[in-house]
Amino acid sequence: MKLHPLFALMLAMAPGVAFASSITTATVYQNVPHPDDAGAAGNQGATLASANFTVGPSGIDFETNNSDSAIVSAWLNNPTFSNQANGFNPNGTVDNSELVITGFITLNSGNNSFVVGHDDGVVLTIAGFGTVVNAPGPTSLDETPFNVNNPGAGGDFAFTLEYVECCGGPADLVLDINKSVITTSTVPEPNSLMLFGTGMLGFAGAVRRRFFAR
Repeated sequence: MKLHPLFALMLAMAPGVAFASSITTATVYQNVPHPDDAGAAGNQGATLASANFTVGPSGIDFETNNSDSAIVSAWLNNPTFSNQANGFNPNGTVDNSELVITGFITLNSGNNSFVVGHDDGVVLTIAGFGTVVNAPGPTSLDETPFNVNNPGAGGDFAFTLEYVECCGGPADLVLDINKSVITTSTVPEPNSLMLFGTGMLGFAGAVRRRFFAR
């Protein structure tokens, strides 16, 4: 059956119902006890100064040449902070901070190309694949690309990214997957889907009436 051109256009414009790579939570901890070990349990303690923060359209791309003088809010691209606890200071310096970011990464079937640029330590785990980057200690800037092979069907996989900055100097964390940045969810709101569905039903009814009127 040949689709009516307008009907085909509406299908092409339909909002997707699956996640694209997206962030669920992003938390920054200050004055962590183990700044030389990303993912150390004590770096995420409930008594530490911490806050959730938004990740903007530039995605996970946080860079400064001077972590001992740059402030956290500027380094994180001036986000909105929430759930501030234990004296969190958005104007504190980046040094001795840890980021913990969780969300979903969309993997294609087969090889998926990653770039995780970091200075200092970083640990990246993906559900079903385990730890795919394990470089928890201090390092100079490393932007080595790598692949994750997905032998099954493409889909969305939970991830946790842990990054720690210590020792002065640059503080860099950059992550992309298949040449796409990871930012907020692109899943349409239920109301949008409902409106789209209502519009489609209305259009289908109009086409049906026109068909039987011939």
